[in-house]
Formats: sequence, C-alpha cells, structure tokens
Amino acid sequence: MTITSGRTGVALLCAVAAVGLLAGCSDALGDASSQSEKAPKPTVSKVPGVTSIRQLTDTADLALPVDSYMPTGHDLLQTTDAMITLEQRCVSRYGLRYTPSEARLPNFSKNSRRYGVPESLEVAREFGFHMTKNDPRSLPSHLSTPPAQDVRTVLTATSPKGLVSSYHGMSLPEGGCVGEADRAITGGDGDQRAGHSPAAEEIRAHSFEYSQLDPRVIAAQTAWKKCMSAQGYTNYQKTFDASGDERWSAAAATSQEIDVAVADWQCAKRVNLVGIWFAVESAYQNTQIEAHAEELQQSKEALLRQTKRVATVLAGGKLSAS
Repeated sequence: MTITSGRTGVALLCAVAAVGLLAGCSDALGDASSQSEKAPKPTVSKVPGVTSIRQLTDTADLALPVDSYMPTGHDLLQTTDAMITLEQRCVSRYGLRYTPSEARLPNFSKNSRRYGVPESLEVAREFGFHMTKNDPRSLPSHLSTPPAQDVRTVLTATSPKGLVSSYHGMSLPEGGCVGEADRAITGGDGDQRAGHSPAAEEIRAHSFEYSQLDPRVIAAQTAWKKCMSAQGYTNYQKTFDASGDERWSAAAATSQEIDVAVADWQCAKRVNLVGIWFAVESAYQNTQIEAHAEELQQSKEALLRQTKRVATVLAGGKLSAS
C-alpha cells in the first residue's frame, strides 16, 4: 500500500514477535515514527480539512479513527498467549521444553503519550514523565532470560552459524516453531502476521508524521513553547523535547522533572495542543481510511479470523498448522 497525502490517499504495542515475546510495541504504545521504515519521508501536498476541534487534555482513553481497524491491547495479550501455547507444543515434538519467564504485559492505552504530554495532570504530579506502573513502557527492556540455544534453534530455525533446516535429524518448520505458530494463527496468510494489521499500521505510522508537518500542529507547538518559556523553560522547542530530556533518566521522577511535567501538561491544556493535534491527525487518518477502505476491511476480517483461531488454541484445541 502506498501512502500519499491529500484526498487521494495516504496509505500496530505491539504485536507478537519471535520466541513468544511482545516486541515491536512502539506503535502499539504510541511511537509511530519507527514504522514503515522503507516508506519515503512524508510531505504534505494537501492539508485535509478539520470540521471541529475539541478541548482535550487527558489522553489515556484517546482513540484515533484507524484504531478501530487494529487489535486491542487485550487482543494482543490473547494472541501472545496463543502463540506461546503453539510454540510450546511445537518445541515438545523435539524432546525439548520451552517455558517463557517474561513478565505478562498489562493492558495499555496505545495513545496515552502520542503527543508527548503526560496523560493527565495527576500522572504528571506523581510520575513526572516516567511511565505509570501499569504501562508496559515502565518495564525493563529485557523481560526474561533468553531460552537455551537448543530451544532457540527449534523456535527460530537458526543457530549461531545461521539458518538451519533440521534439529538432530528432525526437519524444522519454515521459520522454526515461531513461524509455524504464526502461520497457524494467521491461517497461512502470507500478507498477515499474528496480531498485526499492516494497512492500519501504515496509516497510523504516517498520519503521525504528516500531522507533525501540519501548520496547525506547528502553530500549537509554537504556542506551547511560548507558554513554557514564560515559566522559565526556554530550552524546549516541542513537547517531546520536554519528555525526552536526558535529565529524567533516574529510576523515579525528581521534583524538578515533576515541575516540568506539570508545566508541560498545563501549557498543553492552555493552547489545546492535544485537541488540535488529535483533530488534525484524525483528519489525515479519515482521508486514508476512505482511500483504503477495501484494504482495511480485508485486514479487519483477517484479524477476526485470527481471534477465532486464538480462542480455539486457548480453549485447548488444535489448528491445522500447529
């Protein structure tokens, strides 16, 4: 799918990745800029109209238009559980045991920090720019000890020397047990991955990039910057500069970080930065949803089929590819 700007069309937490871990969650959790790496840098050739702008501050429950075509946090957790179950069944055929030790990620809101501002004044006052305890982004980068090499070989069909096709004389499925599990959940659909909606993820990724270049968002960021400067914080050009300040790397928020986070939220409220940005990005997404309605519907139907297969696995049933 090719994403373009304007009415002609613009053409993901978190999803399940290899070895049963939740990976690639940037988009699911709000970082859209890392997706569709092969796509060109977006340029705005036509700015979509915005019919209304609501006054918005809190973002914990913010839902963008394209989110309805993507799996929910609960869906991703269920898919992860089903993938692990299928991987364990597959690994056992080779006389091995696979018991993931990673922490179970909680449900989450994918848009809570999408525009850089703390999701609420209460969060800013308690956590500064740090993530709340129920947010998966607050968990350590490494959630578990990697499996033993034999298990990893069977899971991924790889060894320290590269790709392998067998283990102790027994043929391995393409992509190992992870590949087998993924095909079982997707029904062998080569255009899908378990827990993914490619068309929606591409729109979601690029709508964020387009919105950053929109003059209305740029004006809101400028107003936010002036507000912050008036309070003595003159070194921030955009909201993400404040939240990404390297001084906030301590395990817990300092009083200085909390002060800046509170000012960030209050300035965003004063200029309605979240409301403006949300309205603008929603307009871009709606344009692309209209342009790619058929692709999105097909992707949504594929996710529904995945949901049924996931339910079968979690109920103890078997799938053709498992």
